[in-house]
Amino acid sequence: MSVGEFVDFCRRQHDVECNQKYNVELPYSFHLDRVIGEAVEFRSLIETKDFNTVVMSCAGHDLIEDARMTYNDIANIAGKEVVDIIYCCTEEKGRNRDERHSERYYTELAKNKLAVFVKLCDIIANVKFGILTNSSMVDKYKREHSKTVEYLYFKEYRPMFDYLEKLFTLKT
Repeated sequence: MSVGEFVDFCRRQHDVECNQKYNVELPYSFHLDRVIGEAVEFRSLIETKDFNTVVMSCAGHDLIEDARMTYNDIANIAGKEVVDIIYCCTEEKGRNRDERHSERYYTELAKNKLAVFVKLCDIIANVKFGILTNSSMVDKYKREHSKTVEYLYFKEYRPMFDYLEKLFTLKT
């Protein structure tokens, strides 16, 4: 499956198959496109050979978590490298955000550098949208930021962390 076909597949899974919304009224693909946009914005931080894998992973980052897809479903469609990134980005089972974002979640995520890049694209997209809509989502990410830095900081991704910190100053 080509990159474009997989991106379209992900949009369909969220928007049509699951009728998932972003911020209540928007199709979920709005968020997926914003995450891909962040990957494009920060593409100089990853190797050119990894860009298509990253775009596919950005589009699919919530397939397991939200779109009722399994690891094997995605592996059969997109391949091992993409599904491994998506799997790393998938929250753990838990009754609340702290349980879903446990130390184990961050530790496992940190083992895959491209998954960290995708997760940072997701966070940045959510924070930017949260600032535009005055959402409490910004405060949630701001509270988690020290943990994100502690577990997921890679020096080559410093521009993404610096950008996030600047974004956090826009909403006090």
